[in-house]
Amino acid sequence: PEFLPWCSNIIINSQKKNKILAEMLVNYKLFPPQKFTSHVVFNSKKLFISTEYIDGPLKDLKTNWNFEIISTNKTKVIFDINFEFKKLLHQKLAEIFFNLIETKMIDSFKKRADEILD
Repeated sequence: PEFLPWCSNIIINSQKKNKILAEMLVNYKLFPPQKFTSHVVFNSKKLFISTEYIDGPLKDLKTNWNFEIISTNKTKVIFDINFEFKKLLHQKLAEIFFNLIETKMIDSFKKRADEILD
């Protein structure tokens, strides 16, 4: 919730070595809150985070975060996301506003990184 826009809470249901089962509560302005459940796998040595969608308003969701160290104070972040809503109307709205959503997520990530790293 510290950097994900619209995210009001994350609940970690279980955590093992490099795997988490988590629920994310998302609040939208025009829609009721939604809960997304995912498996999250991360590797701090190989510098990646990936998610596999379990349950919620989507038909499918996959995200991959890869971090490439450029120098001691510079890292390239590569973020891939693939999603499909169960409802066609929600899918079409997401496609129309995808660039806005993507920009908001990237800006929020940068802001949080600046807060932590400065």
